[in-house]
Amino acid sequence: MELRGDIVKDMRLANNWTQQHLADVCGVNMRTIQRVENKGTASLETLMALCVAFDTKRETFFEVPSLEQTSQIPVLGKKSLVLVVTFISGVALGGAAVLLFMR
Repeated sequence: MELRGDIVKDMRLANNWTQQHLADVCGVNMRTIQRVENKGTASLETLMALCVAFDTKRETFFEVPSLEQTSQIPVLGKKSLVLVVTFISGVALGGAAVLLFMR
């Protein structure tokens, strides 16, 4: 199950808990907490244990990023966009050339 690992980490740090402490509270291995925080993957059982540990609803861990958070995501600049379009054009032309010469 995919969830927001950054939210789990923020909640853990807000409680001044180590990953090991959260793992102990949830009854899981510390590696499980690391995977949740870094990759955002968790089983339903782990998700429910996190809800109990933080006394919150499941929805908390699936919140959509706010506009402020999404504005921090890098956007392709004009130069990058030109490179991407050039690459795609080259691939398309190369494919067309292969088709023509294969006859």
